[in-house]
Amino acid sequence: MAETNRQDLQLSADGTWEPYAVFTAEDEEIDELGEALRAKGWESLLDLGSDDNIGFEINLYQRRPDSGHPEYLLAVWGNQIGTPFLKVDNLPAAMQLLSQWAPAMQAASIAHVVSDLSAPYIDHHGLVETLAARAAWGVQERLPALKQDRDQRDREAAERRRAARTPKSP
Repeated sequence: MAETNRQDLQLSADGTWEPYAVFTAEDEEIDELGEALRAKGWESLLDLGSDDNIGFEINLYQRRPDSGHPEYLLAVWGNQIGTPFLKVDNLPAAMQLLSQWAPAMQAASIAHVVSDLSAPYIDHHGLVETLAARAAWGVQERLPALKQDRDQRDREAAERRRAARTPKSP
């Protein structure tokens, strides 16, 4: 259940943050945030991270009000708590917000991979195990084509070596 009394913010034309209410007291109790946002016209545009694996998640939503130009809403979530929604009126401002969160997302992603690599156990749904399984499957799936390609390259290289050693007639 999401909070309806949090202090969401909107970036004003002069670059200051002002209060903004994504949800009002008149809104019914929110059981599923995605559905509640869709009911307000917001559609998911971008989801980065996962609070299950990385520790936090960034969600960017978009809607086109009657004015026709899109608006954007950004939220950062971690462990069932999130930042206030941040509303901006154009894509460059949304990209600026994302770029400010990018270093934290990158650091959390790298920390997750390092942690997974150094774990003393096998996690059957872990990142490293998933990549290893995909690589093994891909090698098995592509092995005949890879061997055929390697054989063809070897034949071509041998032909070039033979041609280079063959004396040229005057």
